Parts: sequence; C-alpha cells; structure tokens
Amino acid sequence: MPEVLAGGRVVTPAGVLSPGWIRLAGNVIEAVGSGPPPWQSRQLPVTDLRGSWVLPGFVDMHVHGGGGTSFTEGSDDDARRTAAFHRGHGTTSMVASLVTAPLAELETRAAMLAGLAADGVLAGLHLEGPFLSAARCGAQDPRHMLVPDVATFERLRAASAGHLRVITIAPELPGATAVIRTAARSGVTVAVGHTDATAEVASAAVDAGATHATHLFNGMRPLHHREPGAAGALLDRDEVTCEVIADGVHLNDTTIRLVARAVGPGRLVLITDAMAAAGMPDGRYRLGSMRVNVSGGVARLAAHGGSAGPIAGSTATMDDIVRRAVAAGLPVPEVAAAASTNPARVLGLGGRVGALRPGLEADLVICDDDFRLSAVMAGGQWLAPAPDWPPFSSPYEPIR
Repeated sequence: MPEVLAGGRVVTPAGVLSPGWIRLAGNVIEAVGSGPPPWQSRQLPVTDLRGSWVLPGFVDMHVHGGGGTSFTEGSDDDARRTAAFHRGHGTTSMVASLVTAPLAELETRAAMLAGLAADGVLAGLHLEGPFLSAARCGAQDPRHMLVPDVATFERLRAASAGHLRVITIAPELPGATAVIRTAARSGVTVAVGHTDATAEVASAAVDAGATHATHLFNGMRPLHHREPGAAGALLDRDEVTCEVIADGVHLNDTTIRLVARAVGPGRLVLITDAMAAAGMPDGRYRLGSMRVNVSGGVARLAAHGGSAGPIAGSTATMDDIVRRAVAAGLPVPEVAAAASTNPARVLGLGGRVGALRPGLEADLVICDDDFRLSAVMAGGQWLAPAPDWPPFSSPYEPIR
C-alpha cells in the first residue's frame, strides 16, 4: 500500500526540503515535495518524521567486510552476513571489494560473489588487485601482485559473470595501459590506486580511460609541490571521481575539506574501505591473507617485533563516515551526493538508486540532528526493527 513520510528534512539533488515529504508506492519513490503533503497524499497513511534528516540510502563502492565477516574470505553465508551488517548501517547498495590474492583464489571468490550480485545482495564487485604496485601495497600481500595482463583481466572478468564494476590498477606497471583500455571498453570503471605513479603517468592513465581514484592519498606517492604525483593529477582531471575515507584515521578533516573544494560536489565519493572489524571490538582479524590487529578502533597489519604496521582498511560504517564528513564542515547536500548519488553514477546505477527523486528505488536513511541513524528503508521495506513513529497529526490531518 502506498504511504507518505512527512515532516522531515529531505535531502534531494535540488537541495534540502524542510519540511519535506516523500510518497512511496511499493519499492519506488513516487513523489517528493516541500511543505505539508498535498491533500491527495493525506488520504494515505502518513508518518511524522518530526524533523529528522532523510538521506538517500548509502552506496558504498569500496568495502571489504564488517560485523566480523568479510567478502575477502569465508563462505557465501559470511558474505551475506557482511552485506546485512552494512545494510543495517544505511548502506542499501554496496560493491564487494576483493584484495590481492592468488589468481585462482580471486577467480573462485569473484564467481561466488557474482552469485550474490545476481541475487541482488550486492551491486557488483571491485577488484582491488592484483595489478598494484608493491611499493605502495599498503595492507595488501605483495607476493600475489601481478604485472597487468589483458588475458588475466579477462579471466577475472569472466569469473565475475558480468558483475565486475570497478578494477584498481597502478598505471606505472608494464602492460597497465592495455588493461586500462580493455577494461574501459568493456564497461568496467578503472580506478587508479596503490600506485607510485608520477603525475604525468597518472594523467596518461586518465587519457587511456581511467576515471576514478581509489582512496585518494592513501596508497599513493605523496603530493609534492614540484611532483604532485597521482593524487595531484587525479584531482586536476575533471572526469575523475575521487574516493576519500573520512574516518578520522586515513585522512585529516582538513584534507577532506580541501579535496571537497578541489573536486566540487559532483566528483567526491565517500567510502568506508571497511574490513571485518567494522562494528566489532578490538582484537585480531584478517584482510585476505594478511593478519590485522585492531586497537582503539584502528586496523593495522600485524608487524613483527610489536611495531605498528600499515593501516589495514577501516572499522567504520557509512553512517560513521557521513557523520564525520558533516562534522568536518561539508554541507549536508554535498555529503549526501558523495555518499549516494556520485557512487551510484560511477557504478552505472544512477537510474535506479542514489537519490531521493521520483522513479528511483525507495532506499533511504533517517537520521537525528547529530546524523545518528534512526532507521533504514531498503526497497520500500523498513529493516527490522521497524521504526515506531506516530501517525501524522495537526496541521496535517487527512482532509475529509
């Protein structure tokens, strides 16, 4: 039955409607407007959001795990639990990210996750490896990194059964340009990441078809005023969307603000880069083949001799990331675009999800004044437990 949500601060591509209303029909947004709902809508069940923020469901295009399980290891059921965990934190669409592993293992996991994408559990796959730079491997296993090769790419694409959305490549490696061109022609978004490339090489990769930056600044040659490196080149190209991890660990809040100003509202993408420890206590975990220690909510590779290893993904969820981005000073509409609209467009899903506008799926999150999650709707259904809001009252009583 159609229903109406009203009295909220509704964040749309055109701005914030305060108060605003949304009319839902099944799993689709039927109409959106400002002020009180029109009289036709008031004949339907109307729920009072009491000033809560309403944002589009989050679209996380870079996530490895969470809730104690992951996409990078474990069973089909483990992957489903990972997806369910993140849905409960507002990520209504997500791409499962795999890390570098032996080729046969990557093929097997890609095939398994492709099955979940076919079932609608996932929005697709992201291969963060194996064509990465050992010099900028971060928390990935350099033993299994490969020189870019078109035949190897095609094997992985075939295993993904049409669900490969993104591949991260270090463009300075021999053979990278051919793989970038092949992937781009096949409809796969090519991201530059885990790279020691100069600005010149990174810009050439964009010329060849790369259009995205994997966790900007992390796993890259540092930006320098005489050699801006990949980060500088990717910021400089208008056709490139840039991921940032706004968790307070990977990037300083000042950096987040600088990137947001540099790329504008249409090119920023917020991601979690979460691993299995997201939402879990400190302790020992895994990221692919690598052992990870989490202390104080920060995940790092387990290093010999008790020293702290590289950061190994995040323990954040998308609601954490959104809250941090707003607290850092980014305008709420830009945060909503970066957490939903922009990644949906990058993934080719913009005609289905990523914004609160008529015709798109009814995926939305409700937040309080501090952007803490109150409720999540996916495909027109409230995730359990359903919110216990009262029906609308005066001055929006149904017209008789």
